[in-house]
Amino acid sequence: MKANKIPLHAIIPTSLLGIALCATVPAIGWKKQIISKDFVTEGVAATDIDGDGVLDLVAGHLWYKGPDYTTAVKFRPGQIYPIVDYAKDSFLTFAEDVDGNKTNDIIMVGWPGKEISLYPNPGKTDGDWEKHVIITEASTESPIWIDVTGDGKKEIVCMSQGCFGYYSADWSVVTKPWTFTAVSAKRSDSPYVHGLGAGDLNGDGKTDIVEKDGWYEQPATLPGEWKYHELSQKCSGGSQMLVHDFDQDGDNDIVTSLDGHGYGLGWYENAGKDKGFAMTYHEILSTDGTKKSADGLQFSQLHALATGDFDQDGRMDFVTGKRFWAHADKDPGSLDPALTVVFYNRKPSEGKSGIDWQSSVIEQDGGVGCDVLAIDMNRDGKLDVAVGSKKGIFILRQ
Repeated sequence: MKANKIPLHAIIPTSLLGIALCATVPAIGWKKQIISKDFVTEGVAATDIDGDGVLDLVAGHLWYKGPDYTTAVKFRPGQIYPIVDYAKDSFLTFAEDVDGNKTNDIIMVGWPGKEISLYPNPGKTDGDWEKHVIITEASTESPIWIDVTGDGKKEIVCMSQGCFGYYSADWSVVTKPWTFTAVSAKRSDSPYVHGLGAGDLNGDGKTDIVEKDGWYEQPATLPGEWKYHELSQKCSGGSQMLVHDFDQDGDNDIVTSLDGHGYGLGWYENAGKDKGFAMTYHEILSTDGTKKSADGLQFSQLHALATGDFDQDGRMDFVTGKRFWAHADKDPGSLDPALTVVFYNRKPSEGKSGIDWQSSVIEQDGGVGCDVLAIDMNRDGKLDVAVGSKKGIFILRQ
C-alpha cells in the first residue's frame, strides 16, 4: 500500500530527545515496529483471527497476521484516508468471540453518533466478512466494551439520544439490533461527548459508569435507578477514563485526561466508604499548555489512555500520548511531536500520601489514536503498546 506523506512539521527536533526521562524511571528499552504508514483507523484490536494461537492485529478494513504482521488481509471494504480527514468507518475496534462459535469476531465503531457493526468471523482468510449493523446510534468519542451487568457477557457503553447507558445483545442471535439501557437522563445533544469509563467505584462488586463530570452508581438490582455522583474537577472531557485502585488503598480511583483536544491530565483519589467515596482531584499535567510537569513534560491531545503494569512492580501504570492532528492543525499544540508516554505509578516517599507519577517518553513520532492498547503482543511476559492513528499502525515492544 502507498504510504501517506509525512508533513514537515512531524519531523522531531533534536532538542526534544530525552524529554522527561527521569533517572528514577526504570531503564526499559522500546523498539518500534512500523506495520503501515497508512491512515486507516483510529483504534486497533489484537486477537487471534485465524486460530493459530498467535495474536493478530485488526486495523480498519484489514487484519495483519502475527507474529510478524507483514501480511495484510482485507476482511471488508475500506480505504486509506488523508491525515486531514477522519477514519470515518473505524474510530475504535473490538475483537472477541461474540457469537460463541470459537472464532474471534470484529466489532467496528464508526463515526460518533453513527453505527457500530459486527463482522462475524467466517473461519476463512479470503473474501469479505458479512456486515451486521447492531447499533445505529452510538454517541461519545470512546465507547467501551465491558461487562456492565455482571452476567459474564460484555456490553457496549456509550450514549444514545443524549443519555449515557449501554447496549446489550440478544445472545441467541447476536447479529440482531442490540438493545439500549439508559442509566442517566439526557445529558447532551452532541454525539461528540468526550470522557467515558467503567468500573466499581463504591466497592459493591458492580460496574459503575463514569463520565467527565461524574459517575453513575449501579443499583443493587437491575433494572433500577443509577445514582449520580458529581466529580469536583469540571473539564471538557478527554478519552478513556481509567478505573483502578491506583494508590492501592482498597478502593478504585480514576485517571483521566481533561481535554482530548487540549491540555490536562489528572487522577481522582477515592476517599473510600467512610467518606462517601468522595473523589479528590490531583493534577498530573496542567491544563495550561505553558506549564510543564515536575519532570519537564507537557503535551496536548491526550485522546486515548490504557492501563498496564509495564515494569511489573505490582502497581498499575498507564500509557497515553498525543492524538496527532486530531482536528488537523486546529488544536492547541497540534504541530508538536506525537509523543507516546508511559506514566509509571510510584509509591510516594515516606510521610507522603497519594502517588508519584513518573513519565517516560517511549516514542517521539507515534502518539495514539482514539484508542491505545497495552497488551503483550508476542507473549514474552512484557506489555507492549499497539496503536492505529494518523501516524499509521505500529507496535512498541519492550
